[in-house]
Amino acid sequence: METEIIVALGIFLGCFLRAVYPWLKKKSEAAKLGQQIKWESRFVWTLVFNLIVALITTILILPSFPVSGEYVFVFAFTFGWSSQDIVNKLVT
Repeated sequence: METEIIVALGIFLGCFLRAVYPWLKKKSEAAKLGQQIKWESRFVWTLVFNLIVALITTILILPSFPVSGEYVFVFAFTFGWSSQDIVNKLVT
């Protein structure tokens, strides 16, 4: 598989899971209290914004790191997760 596809997949999964995890946690806590929460559109917009920023940034900085083939996905996933976390902290 091409390195660019692995990087894109890693970033997407990192961003997506970081965006969905807090919502699932809140949904679980609300279910215990008998309440319901709904998905907010701001989650989608922060995810889309961060995917664009993370992809551009990773494409720019990845060549400067000597990352071997098996660690590219881990690097991209971690970068996607952490950058989504930063965006979430700034937005909320």
